[in-house]
Amino acid sequence: MPSALPSDTSTTHSKSPPEPASAVDIIITLAINPENKEQVEANLLKAGEWIEKNEPGCLQWEVFYLEATGEMVLVERFNDLPTARKYHPENRKKDGMIDGGLKWANEIVEKGWLSQEPDIKVLSRRGGFGLRKWQ
Repeated sequence: MPSALPSDTSTTHSKSPPEPASAVDIIITLAINPENKEQVEANLLKAGEWIEKNEPGCLQWEVFYLEATGEMVLVERFNDLPTARKYHPENRKKDGMIDGGLKWANEIVEKGWLSQEPDIKVLSRRGGFGLRKWQ
């Protein structure tokens, strides 16, 4: 099913560039030990800066904090599944590609800052519309 983008062109917002219909989202939920929240957040932000500069196939990379559960949630969007596979950490690790983004992500796990394994979900787009930029 092709993605449905808003047809409204009112002056209150402008459309973002259309996203590929084959875009893939990866949602990663991290259960963090409460005493390590600041370290995890700092590492994720460093990883995001590196990814933005070095992974052109990653269209979106955002970090959210869930106050109620103390979890961090990462939202990643890639052009397509092959691109997601190429850039996603578990595949880079297998291929020996330890780079800036992966270095900071690995440290979170290696230092025991998580209370359980990350929960990783790969989503395939079925419809809706992309982010709009508000003026």
